[in-house]
Amino acid sequence: MSAIRALAEDLEARSDEQLRELLLARPDLALPPVPDFQALAARASTRISVQRALEKLTAPQLQVLEALDLTTNEDSHLSTTASWLKASISGSTIKALDAILGYLHSLALLRRATPHPGAPKADAGRRFYLPVSVMGEALGAYPAGLGRPYSTLAAQQPDFGQRLVGIVEGLRQRGLPIEKADTPSTAAHSLHHLVSDPAGWEALLADAPPQTNELLRRFKYSPVGTIPRRAAISRAVLENPAPTPVEWLVAHGLLVPLDALHVELPRPVGQASRGHVIVSDFQLDPVPPTPRPVPQALRDNAAFGAVAETLRLVTELLALAAEAPIGTLRSGGVGVREVRRVSEALRLDGTATAWLLELAALSGLLVLDAATSRWGTAESEWHTLDRELQWQHLVRAWLEAERAPSLVGGPLPGGGSVNALAAELSRPDAPLVRRRMLEMLSSLAAEETVEEGQSGAYDAEDLISALTWYQPRLQRRFARLVPGILKEAAQLGLLGSGAMTELGHAVAAGDMDRAVDRLRAALPEPLSSFLLQADLTAVAPGYLDPKVARQLALLADAEGQGPATIYRFSANSVRRALDADMDAASILEFLAHYSATEVPQPLRYLVEDTAARHGRMRIGAAWSYLRSDDEPGLNALMADPRAAVLGLTRLAPTVIASAATPQELALAIRNLGYAPVMEGRAREASGSHARPPVPAPSSSATRVNQWELTEEDLEAQLAALRGRGPAVAAKPDESVPLVGLETLRKAIRTKSSVRMGVVDSQGNERQEIFVPLSVSDGRVRVFDPRRDVERVVSIHRIMDVEIVEGSPAHG
Repeated sequence: MSAIRALAEDLEARSDEQLRELLLARPDLALPPVPDFQALAARASTRISVQRALEKLTAPQLQVLEALDLTTNEDSHLSTTASWLKASISGSTIKALDAILGYLHSLALLRRATPHPGAPKADAGRRFYLPVSVMGEALGAYPAGLGRPYSTLAAQQPDFGQRLVGIVEGLRQRGLPIEKADTPSTAAHSLHHLVSDPAGWEALLADAPPQTNELLRRFKYSPVGTIPRRAAISRAVLENPAPTPVEWLVAHGLLVPLDALHVELPRPVGQASRGHVIVSDFQLDPVPPTPRPVPQALRDNAAFGAVAETLRLVTELLALAAEAPIGTLRSGGVGVREVRRVSEALRLDGTATAWLLELAALSGLLVLDAATSRWGTAESEWHTLDRELQWQHLVRAWLEAERAPSLVGGPLPGGGSVNALAAELSRPDAPLVRRRMLEMLSSLAAEETVEEGQSGAYDAEDLISALTWYQPRLQRRFARLVPGILKEAAQLGLLGSGAMTELGHAVAAGDMDRAVDRLRAALPEPLSSFLLQADLTAVAPGYLDPKVARQLALLADAEGQGPATIYRFSANSVRRALDADMDAASILEFLAHYSATEVPQPLRYLVEDTAARHGRMRIGAAWSYLRSDDEPGLNALMADPRAAVLGLTRLAPTVIASAATPQELALAIRNLGYAPVMEGRAREASGSHARPPVPAPSSSATRVNQWELTEEDLEAQLAALRGRGPAVAAKPDESVPLVGLETLRKAIRTKSSVRMGVVDSQGNERQEIFVPLSVSDGRVRVFDPRRDVERVVSIHRIMDVEIVEGSPAHG
């Protein structure tokens, strides 16, 4: 029976509550809904769905699944039980394995199977399991960190296969208990038995050079290793009187050369080096890391100080970008030179500036103008928000952003480094890693045994280890992203001196309102006054009210760094305020109202003198002009409401300026009944000189999680499976091609013939018998015994596949 059909029967035998648990744990199985159990089984057997499920398994659950996959065989119906697996997993118990196998079965990663024909009668009452058919592909090339079997290596590495016959004969001559072999396949079988026998393994290693065991231990997590160029593996022979550990292992067939620099440890050798087990480090419960105690007062001071500083710097960055938008490179992102300019203005280093640029863009405060390829400020309420609401806006954007700002400066595959705001910083898994890290820190804090008034801080390595136990398949993502995320969380006040703050706990629990209330209570009240000094400066001794700070920043330039900011007045800064439609009286009135001291006379003189000279020359925007000696005609045009869209401005009795291009202006007034003539450069201009449309600025956005099932979805899916409700809309049966591929792969493994229904280019179907050789890229390579040739058949032309009677895989 097909493995997919067997899984369908397994699923159909489950209760509604068990199916509900399965769909909640693997919601992608019911999105979109499936019509029957065979379609559900087919979807549960797809590689991508199984890989999603594997990412949620803990280390012991994954180890059990890998051991089960290595000790079972679908083709020979070799299933396993908890008692059989116990021998392959050091430190395990039957009770623990039964619980894990039951959980894996509930996820449809395993299916119930009939006992193997050779199973002892004592195991008749036990539950036998087989993995889903695609499990081997989903786990990867080296499950449990073990290499390929000797038989596979001998077949895929012909040079090694030929050498293996001589290696076996040499070991026999040395008196080792190994069977005689005269072909690569029988030699692989003989060496496998020798290495798998504890006594044979011990005898084999008796004359190994020193540090051989240490070298074998290095292959614990990966069977493939790199060797030094000077290692003479191509000349490694049994008679070498003083071999290195690598040469000795190669000479004895315990290490297989893949090329000049890489070797692979065969599966039985890896198991033997672990004590003849598949899993030697089974750890049923996680070991919590040891925290470093941090006083809570120190933690809170560091966190709230970081929040205040981040908000201040973001505000300064927005003011800088509003005045001079931030340019980008042709290749994307903000270049080093532009980052240096911003860094000097903010008085920061390049790393801190890159983080601020990313944070502001993630929050939608900086947007990219596609017309100019520059990052400028977006219209927002940022300056009018209270500090706790500004913080909330930043934290929410950071949590959901599918980018990793901490990777700025990292190397690119083709050379160079990653720039700030570049596409290379995209990481769709970043939100998941952030939330898992915060949840882990929160759970560790709940179990801490530090003294009262202190909190525990954790290093990045300890935190990565703790996260990896719960989700070992994400270990590389954790190692890549967690160190940077810890620094970013500290700059947002979620951590203080490495310890989780109350803000962090609230955010981890999804209670943003509680976090906002805590921050509001912790931050000091904003100041509404500053100190004016005779040297044309103003001192803000603390955090200014946003409205006051915004107005003061318009009048003066900020200097220094920290919460006590110094603002310096100059003719340019006062002119900036005058350009914003202020006058000398309103400026002096603002200064007198919000200054705790009198307005110094030098500052008063500066304001009045600058205002007296301001506006003698005026600049406006125009794209084209219209001149005519017919003043009444121009008056009529100015009064015509249909011409309002042209942005007409009267410059002189006979001259009008327009915001439209010359071509747009000419076309519009011709439609109004006039007959203009193009002159000068306007006559030479072509349509290609027209002003291009400016698209709306884009900003960072996150994707909505598509794998969420509502209660209505669950009920509808269960009703469809049980035939209790309206049938799911008819769609092509997705189980048919998967069953066909499963049959082809089984035929390839067992070298069986198949009867295949193939449709030709004219739409005619014919039945042919082939021996399938490989499947990849939507094509099947087959041997046609009738014509004695190899052929390639597109999978989409195959209508059905079945094993030919009498073939090894039949029955």
